[in-house]
Amino acid sequence: MASLMRFLANLLRVLTLPLLRAVGGVAWTLAIPAMRALAGVFLIVAAVALASDAGPVSTGAQTSFQPTAVVAHWQQIAPASLEGTRDFLTKRTKPWVWDAFSAPLRLPAFVFFGGLGLVFGYFGRRRRRVEIFVN
Repeated sequence: MASLMRFLANLLRVLTLPLLRAVGGVAWTLAIPAMRALAGVFLIVAAVALASDAGPVSTGAQTSFQPTAVVAHWQQIAPASLEGTRDFLTKRTKPWVWDAFSAPLRLPAFVFFGGLGLVFGYFGRRRRRVEIFVN
């Protein structure tokens, strides 16, 4: 798992660093706090989703924990948006694109948003500054 995270971090760094250098240091300076802020928002959403799923179990309304998938929440909140996205991806691209896109959306909401929060938190972390002095 650690090697996969290291690989993804290096891949993101290789893909984005030249673009950020081309745009300038200002974009990089703004990107790190934005990633930290997004990490916080995603982790709060994950905590609320976990509390929402665990609430009926703690009150005795349910006998077992049943997490709700992200796509089920999306279906409840905006069904037209879900259908539009599905139709767009299946008509404009290959049908397997919707399957690949919706695979992570079938995860429980707290796992999905918690994972996003951890990824954005990792990429938005404060970097250790290495100072080398050559005399």
